[in-house]
Parts: sequence; C-alpha cells; structure tokens
Amino acid sequence: MYSKLKIFTAIIFVLLSTLSCKDDNVTEPESEKYTGTLTVLQKDAYSNIAGRTSNLWPPHTTTVFKWENGTEVQLNHGTAPDEVDAQGNPFLVVTKIYTFTGTKSQMEALQQAYKKAVCDDDHHKFLDFNDATDVLESSFLDGLKEYIAKDASFTCSGSVSKDLLITLFEAGEFAKVITELPNCSWNQESWKLAILSVLNDVLLSLGHKISDYHVCNNDAAMQVDLIKNFINTGKVITPKKTCIAPMIFYNP
Repeated sequence: MYSKLKIFTAIIFVLLSTLSCKDDNVTEPESEKYTGTLTVLQKDAYSNIAGRTSNLWPPHTTTVFKWENGTEVQLNHGTAPDEVDAQGNPFLVVTKIYTFTGTKSQMEALQQAYKKAVCDDDHHKFLDFNDATDVLESSFLDGLKEYIAKDASFTCSGSVSKDLLITLFEAGEFAKVITELPNCSWNQESWKLAILSVLNDVLLSLGHKISDYHVCNNDAAMQVDLIKNFINTGKVITPKKTCIAPMIFYNP
C-alpha cells in the first residue's frame, strides 16, 4: 500500500512539474484579433476655408491611424483633425475610412511602419506656400493667372467671370479664388497640367527642380498604400516612396 502511494505521489508530482514548465516556457500562438482604422481627411490646400470647395483646387491630406492600443496622426506638414476655422467648423472633412483587423504584433508593426511613411529626409523638400518667399508665391500666382487667361476652355458662370477670377489672382486672394472656383469649369487634367507646368517653370527660374519637392499628399499616399497592402495581403509591407515630384492632386 505504501509503495503504491509513493508511486502515485511521484506521478502527480511529475505531471504538475510538466504542466508548470509548459506554462512558463511555451508561448501560445497569437489568436486575439484587433480592429484598426485609417481615416483620411482633406481640406483645400493653402486655404483658411473649412472642407473641400472644389475638386479643381489641390487638397491637403491628413491621416489618423487608430487601434485599441494606440493612435498616431500624420499631419503631413498641415492641419490637425481638431482644428477649426473662424466660424468653428472643422477644417478637415473625412474623405475615406479603411478598416482592418490583425494580431497585436501586426498592429504594432503597422503603427511603427505608419510613423515612418513620410518623405522628410535630406533628399526631398516640402513645397510650402505658407512659408514660401514672396517671389515663389507671386510667381506661381502670376503664372497660373496667365495660363487661365489664355485657355478658352476655362469658363465661369453666374456672378463669377473669368476676368474676376484673374483679378483675384492678381490680388493674391487665394481664399477668394478657391471660394469662386465651384462656379467655374475646366477639365481637371488641364488644371493639373497647368499647376504642375507653372510650378515647374517657377522653380526652374529659381534654380530648383520640381522633382526635388513633395507635398502632403505624397506622404498620405504612402500611408494609405501601407494599409491597403495589409488589407489585401495580411503582411506589413513598407510602402514604396512616392516623394519625387509633388502629388498636387490626391484621391485616396
């Protein structure tokens, strides 16, 4: 009886020891899933007007990465999600929301990759008219004004005339130009070509190349690509840099 009791006790001890070792040393596979979102917000670039007034005008893009254990915001040299205009209206409007799920380690990896998805380095300069020299801003406005004046396909209606828009350009009235643009029509490809062509000419005259610059939308495109790739593949893939030449227009 005694020997049987010893044997039974020894077996129980070995089993308990085995269970203890398993708990201490073996990491179970991750199974818990977390939900994350990437919110894309936009406003009129270089403007103190809330929201988007016209697809003819370039957007500024801010993104917000969020999941249960963390939130990151990429202002991309621009406006924060909680900033408002003089009337108390949020500057930024939601353009797109991407929803995705992943394990804790995947979410942490995405968060780190998202923070690095920016163009800022020694090779790429941010094109900022808010801090631009008078020469750059006035040259850009003059060039765009001349482009519009010469193109017969650019037309306006109602109380807004093409001549009025040109007058606003001449006065450097960015905000008023943007406000009146919805009353005008122009092929968006022509508009995009005009802005890039004028920018290129202005920068060349100052001894710079347009390919050396980027804008907020270059950063946002990488951030969105990071999330879209993860949704499609389940892998955290570092997005390809899209920093060469400013992406004046961007639709996520």
